[in-house]
Amino acid sequence: MSSTIIDETVILRYLLDDDEVLSPRAAKVIATRTARVYPEIIARVVVTLRDVYKVPRVEIAAAMKRLLDDVMVDEPTVVALAIKLFGKTHMDFTDCLLAARTAIYNDDVVSFGKPIIQGMIDYRHKRQTAAEARSSRNRSTDATIDKLRHHGRH
Repeated sequence: MSSTIIDETVILRYLLDDDEVLSPRAAKVIATRTARVYPEIIARVVVTLRDVYKVPRVEIAAAMKRLLDDVMVDEPTVVALAIKLFGKTHMDFTDCLLAARTAIYNDDVVSFGKPIIQGMIDYRHKRQTAAEARSSRNRSTDATIDKLRHHGRH
């Protein structure tokens, strides 16, 4: 199935429903379920809603989450996590995308002057280390159980 790429003007008219001609056209395009949007377009929408329309971050996150139900987006898991981070932090949306990609793809990031990104990276490493420790304990417990089972057979 082919898709129709939409930009921020279409999404803004759809979300804001503020133009009697363009808003219904935007809704019609999005209703086809073939509308595709790129993460950088989502970023433009978020910034415009925040800076131009002064929409609170939590409301932007809720609107973007609903939008993801109506359009196809590249890297949907990354974008969904970035939206969640944006609604719960004070990071810029592009930093939220970077943090989400870091968390999901387990990539290392180098950043100068962005301690929040480094904090996300450090948090990911702590979670990964804790998960590895749990896995190691589970393997040790499994080995002990196997020994006990083996010992009980004699």
